[in-house]
Amino acid sequence: MRSYVYALLILALPEISFSQIINTPVITSGPFVGSVTTTSAKVWLSYRGDGAYSVSLQDTAETSTVTSSALHKTGNISRDTALIVDFTGLKAGHTYQVTYSLRNKPLTPKCVFTTQTDAPVRDIEFLLGSCALLNTGITGAVFPGADMRIFTPMIKAKTDFMVWLGDNIYYLGRDYRGYSNMFMRNLKIRRSFKTLDLFLASKPQYSIWDDHDYGWNDSDKNFPLKDTALTIFRGFWPNTYEENVHETYFTFRYSDAEFFMTDGRWYRDAPGDTAGAFLGSDQLQWLKTKLLKSDATFKFVCVGSQVLNDNEHGESYAHYPKERNNLLDYIAANNIKGVIFLTGDKHYAELAKREWKGYTFYDFTSSPITSPVIPRKLLKGFNNPNRIEGTVVYQKNFGKISLTGPAGNRVCKLYLYGKAGHLKWDYTIKSEDMGRKGK
Repeated sequence: MRSYVYALLILALPEISFSQIINTPVITSGPFVGSVTTTSAKVWLSYRGDGAYSVSLQDTAETSTVTSSALHKTGNISRDTALIVDFTGLKAGHTYQVTYSLRNKPLTPKCVFTTQTDAPVRDIEFLLGSCALLNTGITGAVFPGADMRIFTPMIKAKTDFMVWLGDNIYYLGRDYRGYSNMFMRNLKIRRSFKTLDLFLASKPQYSIWDDHDYGWNDSDKNFPLKDTALTIFRGFWPNTYEENVHETYFTFRYSDAEFFMTDGRWYRDAPGDTAGAFLGSDQLQWLKTKLLKSDATFKFVCVGSQVLNDNEHGESYAHYPKERNNLLDYIAANNIKGVIFLTGDKHYAELAKREWKGYTFYDFTSSPITSPVIPRKLLKGFNNPNRIEGTVVYQKNFGKISLTGPAGNRVCKLYLYGKAGHLKWDYTIKSEDMGRKGK
């Protein structure tokens, strides 16, 4: 009798609800927002299944809906899809909420963002960091990257966006075997960690890659699955890549700050040849041209490896001195004011300052977010003669940068925080003091 009653109840359900259960894909991670301008935005999410769905934006001020202008899909044979949705025709300074018809996974984060304003100069703040080693499955409870507490203060930080400086995930073991394994490694990280999901949804995200989200440790241009890695990276990070550029480098701008997001893996030669390529000739010329044409007060060049550190331990742009010195010479000779390098990789944090042919350069390294810090027995060998005293931190950390003040008298303030959100140090750079001395 009880089974008969249950059958009647199921038949009594509205037909549309039963149809949606079968045909509507299930969201498995996201959504979060990547590139945002005054009039456009890119939204990422992942889902499983086939059938009709919609993703749109709700203008919270006008209660109007904006539909997508383009879709970009990356998937696998298990019907998992990483989706990037482009939106255009947005209004400057308006707040939008991402809405969708896909069925929710439990605790799917609410995703709200604000487009950039038309003001040429305004106060902005952003986060930065690198090296987020996480693991899933049985080993997740004891894995070095299992501690997610650092993302809580990063979520609470009311900043405009986040800049990821590489090693945003780690390919491990069999992940290198092919497309399917690399795709699932990215997807499992996104869908397995609630706190990471919440952080990604809390603010727009911009990213470069380094060796561990490109290939194996210290991988270079000879990594055999580089095209596969590129397809997956572009499918999981909604950046605005350069037109007609096959690799991952691109630029974006907020107010009077411009960001030059470089690819330090695709062209990189194996170390040992001092005349070898790091960015490569095409990308190096692109970077020089972009820097020279930029009228931004602050020009943040984002690189996976440290730039100003000549130490032989670990990876560094200094291992490719012909190309590195060529870039620094060019910036100094043309007095391209306001250049600050943002770097990761080292598994410790520091701020370096270096005088180069009359030009003052800075290199802000923030690493790691969740990965293990560098073993203490190696610390002696990692001394950086260009390090600003008091800025080295051998703990898990993230950085923040604020840009404040009126046009012509802007101030860049750098902050480093520990995993509980406590301030470790801060450092102030005035725009008027950047560039070549006396120029």
